[in-house]
Amino acid sequence: MKNKILLGLFVSAFSSSVFAVNEGKITSIAFAGANMSSHPDIVQLQIEGGFESGDCHKGVAAIRKSDTHLVSAALAAFSTGKPVKVFLNAHDFYFPSQKRCVISMLTMAK
Repeated sequence: MKNKILLGLFVSAFSSSVFAVNEGKITSIAFAGANMSSHPDIVQLQIEGGFESGDCHKGVAAIRKSDTHLVSAALAAFSTGKPVKVFLNAHDFYFPSQKRCVISMLTMAK
């Protein structure tokens, strides 16, 4: 039983650092095409208050172009001024030299 509790605590701690939550309104969106040399095919965001997730860059994070549903949600939130919750994957960098992390999930409330 003690081992199960310790395992549960370890998994919780690990998952919270991998997928950390950040909240705020999106303040800017930048679109990078396939020919962008440093970070191609991403949609980069900034939110109020920045990001606080492990070693991730504090100012910007991005959605991969292939996650079209996340890009649509980000555009909707930006257009309406609604705050979002952004989940970053602290082990997936789209711009490794600056530790810019990939957004793995984005949520909005009504």
